[in-house]
Amino acid sequence: MSLYAPGIPEPQEDDAAFQPEPLRPYGGAPGARSTAPPVTTYPPSYPAPNYSETYTPRPQPAPGAEEHVPLGPSRMPVTVAGPVEVKPAATLACPIVSALDQWITAAVQPAAMRWFHQPVVEIKQISAFSCRGMNGDAYAHISEHAFGNALDIAEFALADGHRISVQYGWRGTPEEQGFLHDVQLAACDQFTTVLAPGANVYHYNHIHVDLMRRASGRRICEPAAIPGEVVAERARARYASQHYGDPGTTGSIRTTTKPRVLGYSGEDDDSLPLAIPGED
Repeated sequence: MSLYAPGIPEPQEDDAAFQPEPLRPYGGAPGARSTAPPVTTYPPSYPAPNYSETYTPRPQPAPGAEEHVPLGPSRMPVTVAGPVEVKPAATLACPIVSALDQWITAAVQPAAMRWFHQPVVEIKQISAFSCRGMNGDAYAHISEHAFGNALDIAEFALADGHRISVQYGWRGTPEEQGFLHDVQLAACDQFTTVLAPGANVYHYNHIHVDLMRRASGRRICEPAAIPGEVVAERARARYASQHYGDPGTTGSIRTTTKPRVLGYSGEDDDSLPLAIPGED
């Protein structure tokens, strides 16, 4: 039985012209002792593959004709934004890398498009892999940071250059508050531990996320997550109450002078025009 595929001639032992091809590690360049360029030979019965691509342009509708657009969900994936860069570079374990990728794609980017109409292009982290105890206490329980299983996020940068700081945006504009609370709410579904400003004094300037596994199955989300729209409406109402009387604030009416209360003693108010019977 032949060891060669059909169409490939078997080499003869007495064929002096037959030279075995040098071994190529990983299917790449020849070994260190060989100087011959790599050559790929295709048997006569198997034509070489054609790498040329043929592009067929989409037919355009005639001028004035209505173009029919297929209804229903698209079968092709739609990319909203490009990759997000984490700075400085973070050393993390594989499970949390996958969770972060899903969180950014499914929650962070849609929230950024909703509140700012811009995608997030960069995330600033202030702690990733770090062999230490919780909250930096050497005598406390070992932190998930020691396993590369946690990340502290301090800032989000948008494509237009705007930066949303967790420390200042948590009580910032209604849009910043809405965005940060939306991403925290989604993080509480994606991670087993989420600590944001208000959880304790150690997390005033960042959002901590990790994948700590507890025997009880308990998940921690502090402070309690609130939808961004609820927080934004509260911020707008608070802003309007603080700027009451400013005509530039919606819902506010400026009062220039305190209105005079007229009595019924028959006295007239000289600042008002006289009433004409039948025309008032």
